[in-house]
Amino acid sequence: MFRCVRACVHLSRCTRVGRRGLHGASQATTVGVVGCGNVGAAVSHNLHRQGFRVVGAYDPDPARYADLPPGVTCLATPRKVAEAADVIVTGLPRPPNVKEAAEGPDGILAGLSKDKVWIDHSTTDSDQTMVYSEEAQKVGAYVLEAPITGGLASLKKGQMVVHLGGDKRVADAMTPLLNASYSKVFYVGEIGTAMMVKVISNMLACVHIIAMGEVLMLGKRAQLDLKTLWQAIRVSAGNSFVWETGAPLVFTGSYDPGFTMALQNKDLQLGYDMARKYEVPMDMHLLALAIYRRTQYQLGDDAGCYSPPRTYELALGESLNIRDFENWTYDSEVYKGSLVVGHNGLEE
Repeated sequence: MFRCVRACVHLSRCTRVGRRGLHGASQATTVGVVGCGNVGAAVSHNLHRQGFRVVGAYDPDPARYADLPPGVTCLATPRKVAEAADVIVTGLPRPPNVKEAAEGPDGILAGLSKDKVWIDHSTTDSDQTMVYSEEAQKVGAYVLEAPITGGLASLKKGQMVVHLGGDKRVADAMTPLLNASYSKVFYVGEIGTAMMVKVISNMLACVHIIAMGEVLMLGKRAQLDLKTLWQAIRVSAGNSFVWETGAPLVFTGSYDPGFTMALQNKDLQLGYDMARKYEVPMDMHLLALAIYRRTQYQLGDDAGCYSPPRTYELALGESLNIRDFENWTYDSEVYKGSLVVGHNGLEE
């Protein structure tokens, strides 16, 4: 039994009260969520904790409604969510999922009207997003692309970074709402630019993951203590966010199942498509894509996104799992313009 009422509930008396449009999102602003998976559920809870009203949600899988905060009404279509709320938030896995939610008589675009704002957290096709932005403008509505970075655990704690692309006035107006879920709201530029930044970030992260797996295996076979190696690199020039947060996921053998190989490879393919469009040679990144594809084919679509080191473990018959990381978690914050990681549950 879901904690939310089905679509037949009349919402008109709660969706338009206190509307403030582009004067700035406030706790009077109503929010609807399309896509109630990891991102949609986490954002809904963050908004709920900060006093924002999530008035409606849609997901093609009804089981996901159970993960939403109390009081959210489950609606029959994305269009009904867009009609019910001032701000529509989406977090969908792939460009075809965004297309399905956006288009047609039951889609988000059909439910938009003047001054409504669609904030899309999906990592998707930037050209597709620009088309939707143009369609929204025809009725006086707005689209913000808002890809996120930093890991699901950080999102649940409100510590991720969100990159924004779109009208700067709209981005500024939505910042109070976005601050409920993100430690840093970084405005990139016009629509289409934020998605490119997110894809490029993921491309770099994947190169780091592959390199990390190689040097961890080198350390293992050279009989270095892997925890000591990890700590030493943290204070060295070779450090990175991936080294700080990814190596512990290899040490515990989880490889970050919260973000799958299938989704990571989707992002890498978007990067390859961008490079082809702008005619930029990508020797290193095409090699990374090949290694990630091989890992996906070997370990499956649902393997964690840090799984390339696992293929080295299997090939060489060596385990990179070590003790002392069973209770490990991390926090992150932006300090002097850079993302900084703090570690919990470890004896230094």
